[in-house]
Amino acid sequence: MKNRIVNVGLIGTGMIGSLHAGVLSNQTDGARVVAVMDVDGDRAAAVATESGGARVYSDADALIKAADVDAVLIASPDAFHAEGALACIAAGKPVLCEKPLATTRADAERILGAEMAAGRRLLQVGFMREYDRAHRALVDLLRSGDIGRALRFRGIHMNPTRSRYITVDTAIVNSLIHDIHSARFMMGAEIAEVFLRWVPANPEDARSARYAIIHVSFDGGAIGTLEWSGDSGYGYEVEVEITGETGTAGTTGNHSPILRQGGTRSQAITPDWPDRFFDAYVDELAAWISSVMTGQATGPSAWDGYMSLVVAEACIKSTESGQPEQVIGVERPAMY
Repeated sequence: MKNRIVNVGLIGTGMIGSLHAGVLSNQTDGARVVAVMDVDGDRAAAVATESGGARVYSDADALIKAADVDAVLIASPDAFHAEGALACIAAGKPVLCEKPLATTRADAERILGAEMAAGRRLLQVGFMREYDRAHRALVDLLRSGDIGRALRFRGIHMNPTRSRYITVDTAIVNSLIHDIHSARFMMGAEIAEVFLRWVPANPEDARSARYAIIHVSFDGGAIGTLEWSGDSGYGYEVEVEITGETGTAGTTGNHSPILRQGGTRSQAITPDWPDRFFDAYVDELAAWISSVMTGQATGPSAWDGYMSLVVAEACIKSTESGQPEQVIGVERPAMY
């Protein structure tokens, strides 16, 4: 694009949308939030003011079609991601869609088809762990061959205490979807088989979820586990450990210092995800704005969003069958 400033339209001004608005307005060179949309008009107005006086919309399609909106960031509730992404592709506008890309495999396939019909990548999915420096350092180490071929992946995802009810299906599609993509991205291989077991949050409600473990097998023979807690009781942690042929390497769950004092050794736990991954969001948005300027989409693609949902669908099927399930998606299109 010729302009040196990318005018961004933001759909959704909840917790993650507000975070994105602040980063775009205050920490991202070349970006300007010019329009915001939310069904909560007061919240949208507040974010618009904090973004320097952006226009407020009550209709997402109108924002997407606005002539001065160069690119769109979708941070609305999950159920609205697919239609928003499709509208952006139809309008020919670059879009960063928060995870998950959709809530069903079928909708993700519609988005793949639309982008292929458009003939170029317009969409990036908000799997921000790709931009986390600890995750990237581990990927670089693995790609260097220092620990040989990867044999085993272990992901740990501990959430702080939650008050809202969550089903195992929602845990998979809304939360574990991050870990599914991280496993694919970091191992450089697709997941071939899954087997999920979980502990209900309420013993009288079998589909509620408190804790879950997904056993995975990768193309190429590696194995792994994705471990998730919806209510750790102590804070937020995300860690990855990869075992190779000649060594093991991993990230740490938080960045706080280790304190030795009064006969104890302690380390503060990150309260929640905005604290742990704030820098990753900053780097993600910087990369996205740069890609809009160059016209060359980078980062997690519609294919990544689709395959994560194919894996999620197999996980849900495993919860219903009580058995391991194969992960079978469409053939990867050449443009990805």
